[in-house]
Amino acid sequence: MIWNLVAACGVGILALWGIERIWPLPPLPTPLPTATPIPTATPRPPLMYTVQPGDTLIGIAARYGVSLESLLRANGLSPEAVIYPGQVLRIPGELPAAPLPIPSPTPLPSPASAADGIRLRVLEIRGVGDVEQETLVLANEGATLSLAGWRLRDTDGNLFVFPALTLWTGSRVAVHTRAGENTATDLYWGRDGAVWQPSERGVLEDPEGTVVLEFRVP
Repeated sequence: MIWNLVAACGVGILALWGIERIWPLPPLPTPLPTATPIPTATPRPPLMYTVQPGDTLIGIAARYGVSLESLLRANGLSPEAVIYPGQVLRIPGELPAAPLPIPSPTPLPSPASAADGIRLRVLEIRGVGDVEQETLVLANEGATLSLAGWRLRDTDGNLFVFPALTLWTGSRVAVHTRAGENTATDLYWGRDGAVWQPSERGVLEDPEGTVVLEFRVP
């Protein structure tokens, strides 16, 4: 009996060994190939832009889709810097192949009214009577427009003519009575004495002489 069991076990072992010889175990899976890294975009070299008549720093920054701060930093300029036609500016960053389109300034209609998209407002007149402090702040709450040739006058006939300046929607400009160097945000009348008087009436006219805005000095 014992020999029979031993013989049976031996037969089973031989059978399993034979099966393994006939059907070998499957091979290990082949490792997946290593993914090729995606190349990163090479930053586009900075562009050089030549300033054209009527250009402003904020307008150039908007045209090329960069911030005003980065444009100033790339050219070592301060926010009060004045640019001039023919000046070459460095446009920083990775840029599209062509500058972003921006709307052209709205042509000045005549007569001017709120329906024409012109909405100017005197925010404040500070330092009245003190030529060193006297400043009128004008804000544009309507369409972007050019103030070139516009006139600011008081009841005594004192006249200030705006230079070439684009006033963007939501922006403002300060007109100082004293002398100074004009920038995109600050203009200087160049007078030796104060202009505005308390309760005095003032007007803003377009180049054709149409009164666009009337205000009273506080």
